[in-house]
Amino acid sequence: MEKLVEVNEPEVRIEFALNCKCRTTVVLRSVNPNAPVAFKVQTSSPNKFLVNPPTGLIPPLSTATFQIILKPQSHLPRAYPRSPSDRFLIKTAEFVSNSSGSTHPESLNSWFATRPYGFSTWDIKLKVAFVGHVLLFDAVSRGDLDAVRNLMKRQRLVLADLKLSEAESLLRVATELVNPDDMVHLLLEAGLRIQDNVKGDDEVHVATGNIARGESHKEEVGILEQGEEVLEAARHGDVSQLESLLQRGVSVNYRDQYGLTALHAAAFKGHKDVVLVLSEAGLDLECQDEEGHVPLHMAAEGGHIEIVQVLVDMGVNLNAMNKKGATPLYMARVWGYDDICELLISMGALSYFPVILA
Repeated sequence: MEKLVEVNEPEVRIEFALNCKCRTTVVLRSVNPNAPVAFKVQTSSPNKFLVNPPTGLIPPLSTATFQIILKPQSHLPRAYPRSPSDRFLIKTAEFVSNSSGSTHPESLNSWFATRPYGFSTWDIKLKVAFVGHVLLFDAVSRGDLDAVRNLMKRQRLVLADLKLSEAESLLRVATELVNPDDMVHLLLEAGLRIQDNVKGDDEVHVATGNIARGESHKEEVGILEQGEEVLEAARHGDVSQLESLLQRGVSVNYRDQYGLTALHAAAFKGHKDVVLVLSEAGLDLECQDEEGHVPLHMAAEGGHIEIVQVLVDMGVNLNAMNKKGATPLYMARVWGYDDICELLISMGALSYFPVILA
C-alpha cells in the first residue's frame, strides 16, 4: 500500500515530570491528494497513556494533530530516554464515507472495525522517548554518560533552558561523582552555562560627531534588528530571506550576546546552503564565539558530517581549540559521532585527547 501520511518526529518525545500529567503533540501530514485519510492511534501501554483524539480525519494534503498524555507517574521510567516497553501504532487508510457520513471519533473507530476482509492500512510505528530536566539530573547523579548524551541529543536546549541556579546545582551534582571528570567535561562542552553572560541594560552609548543622540540610537537599533534577521534566517535555513538581506546590504558580521554569528548557527543546525552563502559573502570561517568555538566546533557538536566536510574542504583549521582546549574532534567524540571522528582524523586532525580546562 502506498504511503498516506508523514509524521513530524520518528518517536514520541515526552518531557517527564513526577506526579503530574505530561503532554506532547504529534503532527500528521497527509501526502494523499485524492481523498481524506482516516487515522487510528493505538498504544502498547493503555494504562499509562491517553490519546486525544484516538481517531481522526486528515483532509487531502493537509495536517492533523493528536495529543499523547502520560498519566501521573510516581516513579522515574525504568529506562530512558528510550522506553522499550512503550510504543504507538498509527493505522491510516484512505477514507470512504459510510452511510451516515459521520466523522465523530466513535464513528471512525467503527469505520475501521467494520472494514471488509482483506482491507489493508498504511501503518506508522512510533517509539517513546522520555526527556527533561528531571531525568537529566537523575542521569548525572548516577554518572550515566550515555543517558546524558542521549537526553541532550533529543532535547538540544535542555541545558540552555536551565536557570542559573539549576545549572550550578547540576554541575555540583556532577562534581560529587566518584569519577567526575568525564561528566563535568561533557556538560561544559555541551553548553552548560554557570555564569550569566547576558549584558545588563546599564550600558550607555554616547553619540559622536554632529549626529543627534536620538538619531544615533535609531540607527543602532536598526542595525541590531537587521543583524538579528540574518541570524534568524541562518538558524531556520531560510536561504531566500538571507539572500534578500544581503542584497539590501545588511552585514553578516552580527553577533548575539554569546558571540555567535550566522555561520555558527547554520553549522550547528546543518544548513549547508546557508553555510555556502555566508562563506561567499565573506564571513570569517574561523570566527569565534565568546567561548572560543569556531563553526567547525558547532558542526561537530550538531552531528552534521556534511557541514564538517564543507568546512574542511574550505581549508579551516581542523585542530582549532576553544577557550577550554577542546577541538572539533574532541566534541565529536563527546557526542558519540563516530563518522565525524573518522572523517576529521582522515583529513589530518590530531587524535590526542586534550586536557579540558574547567
